[in-house]
Amino acid sequence: MRLVQRRQPTSDAEPVRGLPKRNDELFDRPRERTARMVRGGITAFVALLVTAAVISVSGQANEDCMSRTVPVGVSIAETVAVGESKTFLSLLAYFGGSVDANTPPMPVVVADDKFACKPIGLVTGKAVLVWRGDCPFIQKAVNAQAAGAAAVIVVTDETELSSMSCVGNSSITIPVMQVLNDDGAQLAVDAGQGANVTLKELSIKSSMDFVASFALLSIASMTIIFGAVWSLSDQRLMFHPKSENDGERGQETAGATEGLEITEMSAAYFVVFASLVLLVIFYTMQHWVFVVIKGVFCFAAVQGLQALFFAVFVSIFKPMSQDVELPVVGKVHVLSIPSVACSLATVGIWVVNQGATWAWILQDIMGMSFLVNVLRLVHLPNLKVGALLLSGAMCYDIFWVYIQPHLFGDESVMVKVAKGGDKHESLPMLFLFPRLEGNVGDFSMLGYGDVILPGLLIVHNHLFDNR
Repeated sequence: MRLVQRRQPTSDAEPVRGLPKRNDELFDRPRERTARMVRGGITAFVALLVTAAVISVSGQANEDCMSRTVPVGVSIAETVAVGESKTFLSLLAYFGGSVDANTPPMPVVVADDKFACKPIGLVTGKAVLVWRGDCPFIQKAVNAQAAGAAAVIVVTDETELSSMSCVGNSSITIPVMQVLNDDGAQLAVDAGQGANVTLKELSIKSSMDFVASFALLSIASMTIIFGAVWSLSDQRLMFHPKSENDGERGQETAGATEGLEITEMSAAYFVVFASLVLLVIFYTMQHWVFVVIKGVFCFAAVQGLQALFFAVFVSIFKPMSQDVELPVVGKVHVLSIPSVACSLATVGIWVVNQGATWAWILQDIMGMSFLVNVLRLVHLPNLKVGALLLSGAMCYDIFWVYIQPHLFGDESVMVKVAKGGDKHESLPMLFLFPRLEGNVGDFSMLGYGDVILPGLLIVHNHLFDNR
């Protein structure tokens, strides 16, 4: 039997071997970490308070002059001594007074300063006609109200009416409205003949069409579902072990394609590349640029439709699944020939009939097949890359829509490109559905980016759940 003698410390100053030293430094470390956390929390809280105060102050400064947040239409009924009476459509500004239902007719005059950027002559009780440009809308309204005007009619040089906003705290009590250039020119001519105008607010229909919105939501959902199911099917065909006795396995894998993974760098490059493309389109803004964009869309649609038709033909005509040798192309699957022919015919019909009232159906089919093919082939490797991609896309939208106009001019690059420039060229990268409450050619729209980005995350989750 072996005895082990334990050594007892002779004093409090001598520690037991192998145990940490007992000193004040070790006990102070948790206290220091706690103190740092408290200081950091207080600093963050103060920063949040300052930020909230700045946003609140700036928001109040921008909204002091605003009297409404929704667009209001105004009918301008003109009566002249000689000639027929005319009616013009205008849009009230977000600032200024409302149009009283009992407002009597008033004379219309042209301001002695066309742009009303400086004080104008007395126009007491009259509707004064001014032109857009050289100074903010609010300054024109201030000068007109100071001259005694009963209403301000701003003539815009754009092809569409837009709601006029303001910055500051000027109090405008008279109605301020906007008319198109041709209507303004006619009002100016009639003003010289002593024309009077009567103002009346119009009830504008709600901009929300629930039927069209639900239809677009259904199209987007079906696109993502088809892409997820097809991508999972490809994954199973690619990684399922082949059986020597299964002769159809090669036929089934003929349509399967190995997908591409988005890397962290490509997710970061997405924002840069998208911004460069946006700037190129904005600064060129020529007809040929939009032709090139339509050409790219047609090429992508052919690829998507070909994959869709091929999958359908393979499932229907399995006995015909074999390869053939073509003179120029080489060895191809026999069913890919009618698939390409059908896809080219579909795209060709859309190209020829873009202006038809039913062309939106083909455009939606082409866009859906293209996005399904993208969701089928392009995958996220993990949630980290997905978070980077979605965060980058969010920053991209926020910068180009809200921040860029305040840094580099008053015009939004993204909004102008989306509207097709001054000539309003149409861009096909949209899902369309006709508005039941609108006129012919009035559509609700959903951009492809609003489908493909969340779709990539949903497809990734679907593949992960069925891994």
